[in-house]
Amino acid sequence: MASTAISQSQTSGLATHVPGLGEAESFADNAMPSHDSMDDDLDELEEVGEFGEPRELTAASIASLVQLLRLVRADLAAVFQNEEATPEQLLDQIVQVATRLVPGAEDAGVAVFCDGQLRTVAAVGELTLALDALRRAVGEGPSLDVARTGQTLRVPDLATDSRWTVFGARAAQEGVRSVLACALPLPRRQAGVLSLFSSRPAAFDAAAELVVPVFAARAAIALAHAEKVGQLERALQSRQVIGQAVGILMERHRLSETQAFDTLVKASQESHLKLREVARRVTESGEDPDQAARPDH
Repeated sequence: MASTAISQSQTSGLATHVPGLGEAESFADNAMPSHDSMDDDLDELEEVGEFGEPRELTAASIASLVQLLRLVRADLAAVFQNEEATPEQLLDQIVQVATRLVPGAEDAGVAVFCDGQLRTVAAVGELTLALDALRRAVGEGPSLDVARTGQTLRVPDLATDSRWTVFGARAAQEGVRSVLACALPLPRRQAGVLSLFSSRPAAFDAAAELVVPVFAARAAIALAHAEKVGQLERALQSRQVIGQAVGILMERHRLSETQAFDTLVKASQESHLKLREVARRVTESGEDPDQAARPDH
């Protein structure tokens, strides 16, 4: 299934709308087993033949799950080897792999809290965006509960689940019956969720529930990458504006580069404005720093 395009307003400046993700990459890496440890765990599963919870896994299904986890690891490793991919492209590829490999998944989406609301930032399938709009309209839904609690939630049938009567009924009318939602391992008080959807009741089993956290961890890493890219872009923009202001002062007052920069710093300290803001005002107004930094400017 092809990835559904998310509007530029939804993905532009993704990290700016999701503050506090600076630790997400290490946090998510800790949440996801390393290759060596996963191999050890998979070998142990093959020898022992049971997981414990969820209990519906049978010995016959464990071999399939072991193989599935290895496929997931290989596919996600290939996704992250693309060094030229943007954070938005990484998220799109993650949800595409999830719909392909997680048993029962037909549509999928990653949503994060932006400006107080849970908003989808990557999606596969039109229904994912329709459910995003429905969730925000009615203020309820399994993905919202997962984002708030940090737990994984498997919903066999939205049409009969009494926890979200409005959302469930309308989602079923849209053709969605099953949901599997997993919280993203984000640090601090940030929250996000990876949600998988199916048109069939009880489409997700215990195997799917065990696999989905792997995708959630990788989605968190992609968000962390988005923050790093955003920070770098903002730093470069600030540096460019400051450099322009320094150049203006050097030419106007025959100052050295150091003297011009010190003039900007002094105005910033005296006005309690950020250095880049003083520089922006100088470049836009043409005024000297002390005038541009005035409160009545």
